[in-house]
Amino acid sequence: MKRFFKQAMVEEDGSGYVVKLDGRSVKTPEKRQNICPNRAIAEAICAEWNAQGDEIKPASMLITKMQNTAIDRVGARRADLEDELVKYAGTDLLCYRADYPADLVARQETLWQPLLDWVLQTHDIALKSTTGIIHVAQDDSEMDKFRDHITGLDDFTLMAFYNITTLCGSVSIGLNVLGNNLTAEEAWAAAELDENYQIDQWGLDDEAKTRQDNMKSELDAAIRFLELLRQT
Repeated sequence: MKRFFKQAMVEEDGSGYVVKLDGRSVKTPEKRQNICPNRAIAEAICAEWNAQGDEIKPASMLITKMQNTAIDRVGARRADLEDELVKYAGTDLLCYRADYPADLVARQETLWQPLLDWVLQTHDIALKSTTGIIHVAQDDSEMDKFRDHITGLDDFTLMAFYNITTLCGSVSIGLNVLGNNLTAEEAWAAAELDENYQIDQWGLDDEAKTRQDNMKSELDAAIRFLELLRQT
């Protein structure tokens, strides 16, 4: 799409902060009113619009995309998203450990176990771990605690948490990020531990690098969105 505006600006009206293109309010893809949760989010979205060249490239506007998703999708299918997240909690990446080789086992124990311990200490959610790929059923009581926690999140926070969890394959990583106990780089290192171990052994091909780069960009954006939400 060709650029159709000269300047994006943030304005505050009676509903909250909005981004306007040449004075016209930006709508979501489903034509809903696009009210930002705070000024920090609005300014980040405004910067993405102003950074566009002669052609608008939606793929470069990740904060805008997440804002739109929170408004258009989360509210309408929140129960479904919560169900999906509970399923992720039942198959959390960090709960499935290698039993060999020894150096991989040690890496997982060193990097992953403290994250599970933090979830237990902070949220009283105990996730069981196993070795290999055979499914280990998590206790329903622990899944209920997790559901209760995410039910209390607002739509914008839930959207960011959902993105982090699905990108990392782990609600434990997501909860640690949400609790400000992991940086973006630390979350990525935990999520890609197994992949990076294989890269250390066999090297990185172009396809795998492209996949990692794309996922890393998405994860960074989701965590940045959370950081912006925390600003007053």
